[in-house]
Amino acid sequence: MKRSLFILTSCFVFILAGILSYQAWSYSSKFQRYKLAYTSELNFESSLLDVTDYLNSNEWKSTQAKSKETWKKAYRAKHSAIDFCLGLGGLIFVYLFLFGYLFRRKKTSLSQLGFVILNSSLICLTAGILLPFIELGAFMKDLNIDLGIGIAKTFEGKIYFFYQSKTVLQLVETLFTNGNWIVGVSIFLFSVVLPFSKLILFYTFLYSQKISQNHRLLKIASYMGKYSMADIFVAASFLAFLSFNNLNVGIQTESTTLPGLYFFLAYCLISIGTYYVIKKNKLVNLD
Repeated sequence: MKRSLFILTSCFVFILAGILSYQAWSYSSKFQRYKLAYTSELNFESSLLDVTDYLNSNEWKSTQAKSKETWKKAYRAKHSAIDFCLGLGGLIFVYLFLFGYLFRRKKTSLSQLGFVILNSSLICLTAGILLPFIELGAFMKDLNIDLGIGIAKTFEGKIYFFYQSKTVLQLVETLFTNGNWIVGVSIFLFSVVLPFSKLILFYTFLYSQKISQNHRLLKIASYMGKYSMADIFVAASFLAFLSFNNLNVGIQTESTTLPGLYFFLAYCLISIGTYYVIKKNKLVNLD
C-alpha cells in the first residue's frame, strides 16, 4: 500500500477511535456518577441514622422512588457507553482484519502491519486506562432493624453497605489520597508508564532503520513487555471479581466487569504480536 494512503487510513481510524472513545468515556462517567448517587441514596449508614425513616413509613418509600429514577439514568448511561465501546471494538477488529487480509495478499508490507498492530494496541490501552474496569457492591434486601425500645424498621428492597466503580487512574488517585503512595506509584508505573513506554519504543523500532539494528534496545523492549504487568493486572482484576462475587458473609454482593477491563485485555493480546513483527521485519519504513 502506498505510504500516503496508509497514513490517511490510519489517521481516519485514530480520529474515529477518538470520537468513539470520548463518547464511551463520557457516558461511562455519567454511569459512575448516577450509580454512586443511587447507592448513596440507599446507603445503610445514612438510612440507619435518619430518624424520619423510623417515624414516617413513607419516607423510605420516597427514598426508593427517588433512587429508582437515578438507577434508570445510570442504566441508560451504561448501555450507551457499551454501545460506543462495541463500536470502538468493531473498528479495531475491522482495522486489524483488513490489513491482515491485505498482508496475506501481499498488498501491504510487514512494517505497515506492525504499525497497524501498534495503533490498535495504543487505542486499546488508552481506552482500558480511561474507562472503568470493574464495579463492586455489597447490599442486603429487606433489612430489619430493631432498636429494642419498641422502635423497629424494615428497609424493603436493597440497602447498600459498599459500592465502588473506578478506572485505573481513579484507583491511583484514591491510593494517593489515602496515603498509599507505594501501591499507587507501583500501579501507575506498571500499568500506565511502562506499557506506553513499550509502545513508544516499538514505534521507534518500526520507524527508524538505525534503531532497529540495535538488538540491545530490542531486548529491553521485550523485557518491558514481559514485566509491564498488564497481564497480571487483568488477571488480578478477574480474581478480585470472582472472589468478591463469592463472599459468604450473610451479605449479598454484586460485581460486574466493565469495558475498561476488556480493552486492557485486548491491549495485552494484540501487543504480543508487535514484538514478533519487529523481529521478522527487515524493512523499517512505511513503503
